[in-house]
Amino acid sequence: MRLDTIDYKKIIARPDLLAQIVSIDAGAEKCFQEMDQLVRSDQGSVSFVLRVANSALYSRGKPIKTIPHAISLLGIDIIRSLAILSVSRAIFTRSRNALFQKHVWQHSLLTALACQQICFEAGESKLAEEAFVAGLLHDVGKVLLNYNCPDDYPVILGYVLEHSCSCAAAERKFLDINHNDVGRRAIVEWRLPDYFADYVGIDLEVFDFDQDGNKVMFFLAIANCLIKNAGFGAHMPTLIERREKLMRLGASERLCKLLLEDAFLQKLQQNDIYLHSL
Repeated sequence: MRLDTIDYKKIIARPDLLAQIVSIDAGAEKCFQEMDQLVRSDQGSVSFVLRVANSALYSRGKPIKTIPHAISLLGIDIIRSLAILSVSRAIFTRSRNALFQKHVWQHSLLTALACQQICFEAGESKLAEEAFVAGLLHDVGKVLLNYNCPDDYPVILGYVLEHSCSCAAAERKFLDINHNDVGRRAIVEWRLPDYFADYVGIDLEVFDFDQDGNKVMFFLAIANCLIKNAGFGAHMPTLIERREKLMRLGASERLCKLLLEDAFLQKLQQNDIYLHSL
């Protein structure tokens, strides 16, 4: 298979909507109006954003009935993330394959939440929303491969779990391309900002922060490793092996201890965003 044979619009009816939501400048004078117009242009986004905005996570005791009300209470960055989540959810959940749902969609969603939480733990809250979006989209190439190769991709996922190899290696074995290649091309086709190519196009299992210096990528690599080895993307290794994998990526002992506590994953799975997105 070649990259130019992939139908990049097969899974997203309006790539322009995703690109416009991402590109809104939170400091611009008319950012509230722009976000309101974009979210209201997609009925699915309206209902999802309002549902999550009224959940225990964000609700402040009064019902939020309109998108402008939600924006004024929660701010542009949170509404942007929820709108992107709505679009991503529509893309990822079109497949009803149980393996795909767990090891791609649930993996991506939990990685997004973990990546965001790691930002807070590291004192980098200003990066939290970007980290959330990075986690959501980092495996979008797998979604495109799944929809363009509906007979082959479930077999590939089964092969990955059986042989404990990387998805990228299995995809290249069966298809001659991998989700990183496809993800990078999707960023171009969907006209998303160039830096998104880093999130979808790099092998996170061998990411080297010392050479790259990108903090969001560093947190994403740790979150991806954590969630994958918790059984969402791979079979769960021993606790010692999970810790060693995180340490190799550069996670501190303190952070490893926090992330590997059962309570950390349980909290992510009890998050309203996760529950509303399943």
